Amino acid sequence: MLDLDELKENFGDFSLSDFIQEKPAVFAAICGGIFLFLAALVILLIQTSPEKKVEYSNPEHLEADAPILIPDAPQIEKDYFPSRVTENQWSKEEVDKWFTYPDETVMEDLEKTNNKIVKDILEAAP
Repeated sequence: MLDLDELKENFGDFSLSDFIQEKPAVFAAICGGIFLFLAALVILLIQTSPEKKVEYSNPEHLEADAPILIPDAPQIEKDYFPSRVTENQWSKEEVDKWFTYPDETVMEDLEKTNNKIVKDILEAAP
């Protein structure tokens, strides 16, 4: 059985500063072991914690003519509004705003690519 009086006699005059000065390598090893144990414990707790499940709520009923809900995000331009009804033809203002005419180098690249496709098709024909 464990005798508390005997332990008090043996460790009653124990001083941590004396232990550090007498055996610094043992003290460093003990501190390192405690640190590694606590780090492993924290990592284990983080790894075993349950993931938070994100719940999404969907609208109950969607209609074709319902307004489109645009999320507030930096990649979406503020003046861009999608529409479910499209026009068959652009107006002059839309053509000036959105359409850019290709330059000569782009047209030459397109012509080379198209000529290569036609050549490949004609070479494969019997």
